[in-house]
Amino acid sequence: MRILIVEDDLNKLRHLEQCLVTAYPHAEIIRARSYQSGLKSALSVTPSFIVLDMTLPTYDVSTTESGGRPRPFAGREILSEVARKVGRGKVIVVTQFETFGEGTQKKTLAELDAELQAAFPELYIGAVYYHPAQSEWETSLRKLAEAAEKDSGQ
Repeated sequence: MRILIVEDDLNKLRHLEQCLVTAYPHAEIIRARSYQSGLKSALSVTPSFIVLDMTLPTYDVSTTESGGRPRPFAGREILSEVARKVGRGKVIVVTQFETFGEGTQKKTLAELDAELQAAFPELYIGAVYYHPAQSEWETSLRKLAEAAEKDSGQ
């Protein structure tokens, strides 16, 4: 089993990885930290499922790169490209934001979840609201990961 985690926050990435390694101790975990590296990995490594942050920098942050323009819907963009170019796979969104975008583009997590479910019914499994001081997100992530694993035939 191969799991791709696309997450730019190192603390959240560690928590997600720890949760998934506990549930799937033999899984290969692949990490990506931006829209660009996440998209490249999603299209090239054929993961069993993807755990995807919604808001990501355009490029990986490093000592010489600021990450470029933040993308409030980067996860939706990656999901759209996976649907268009690969046509298969399972995706779980894990976010610590309750709203995304600004002005007329602003959406709540519930609205975004419904939109992704309608637009990508074969790929999108569901969304998890991550809060580092709570543990409910872990239970939600494990349940969605089990559904993703079952749906992907792993």
